[in-house]
Amino acid sequence: MEKLTFDKLVVVGIVLIVAANGLAFLFHAGILVNLAWIVYGTLALLHPVCPARWKNSDREKNAILGVRIAGILCIAIGLLTRFVV
Repeated sequence: MEKLTFDKLVVVGIVLIVAANGLAFLFHAGILVNLAWIVYGTLALLHPVCPARWKNSDREKNAILGVRIAGILCIAIGLLTRFVV
């Protein structure tokens, strides 16, 4: 399996949210979108990666912290919002 990079993390998130929106509209189940946000936030929280240009620099810790904060925000969106289809 390939190593997860920042670009792949963003693409996985976009694909996950778009697929969940499509399935939610198809099955009339808004909870699928909430679950997608929670899964994506958990992925970012558990496996944070920073952009390649910030590797081995003094910005790497701040970038990883930013990705973790973004993961927490994604989980909060999934838990606090109600997506009605």
